[in-house]
Amino acid sequence: MELVMIKSVPLEQHIDSYLPERIATILVRSHHAGLVSKEPSTRINYLLEIASLHTRGELLGQPGLGRLRLQRIEKWMEFHGRRLRRNEESLDSVICRFGFRQALLEKKASRSAPRSVISSEDKDKILREFGSYAEREDIRRVERRIAISHNT
Repeated sequence: MELVMIKSVPLEQHIDSYLPERIATILVRSHHAGLVSKEPSTRINYLLEIASLHTRGELLGQPGLGRLRLQRIEKWMEFHGRRLRRNEESLDSVICRFGFRQALLEKKASRSAPRSVISSEDKDKILREFGSYAEREDIRRVERRIAISHNT
């Protein structure tokens, strides 16, 4: 009989590594998310960046986010080596740091995929919620291509 050893991850660490779908949806729909991308699927891939654009006060002002969920976001960000924007920091200074992460990800892309910060099931749920949004965007792109091809 062969014995297989499974490496276990402490429950607290696993909980901190992923962001719950409800909180991720709020971040994906937040005002600052538009500074990162218009596409929901891209926004999901940059949840850490989107969260880091917010101050504690801005997040507490988001419908559906209270103190407990804010603490959950802070633990999640800390687990991934990030933090919320401080009140005295400008959005520009936080956004400027994004380029360094992107360059790092591109270097590592050949070695491994970036780690996910949301479960694949939750990502699918969020994208399904945005399904009608994505379909409208796809229709607009096709309409633009048709219009361009008729103009040439």
